Amino acid sequence: MITFKKIRWKNFLSTGNQFIDIDLNKSQTTLIIGANGSGKSTLLDALCFSLFNRPFRNIKKEQMVNTINQNDTIVELYFVVGTKNYKIIRGVKPTIFEIYCDGELLNQEASSIDYQNVLED
Repeated sequence: MITFKKIRWKNFLSTGNQFIDIDLNKSQTTLIIGANGSGKSTLLDALCFSLFNRPFRNIKKEQMVNTINQNDTIVELYFVVGTKNYKIIRGVKPTIFEIYCDGELLNQEASSIDYQNVLED
């Protein structure tokens, strides 16, 4: 079972250069509610982007980058599987894809497709 702990992002879609941090582990379940335009879909896009390298909605990768800052788009996801703690960092402009397990960066010598398969396994 995967337990999501925290997600944070900056320069992602309409959000600016300050990290937005969402704690997903305050209780056993998390309900996301809010007014239109408050960021519910952005949260889902950030989650999917960090896990699968594509947002939930039909948005091109270059459209995910904040149009004002135009670079340094970063999404970080923290989660637990069993007893192992994971952190994923994905970025656009520059392209970043890092997977950490219990604080150690996993070997990045494989192609990005193989690295993605490691994450999904």
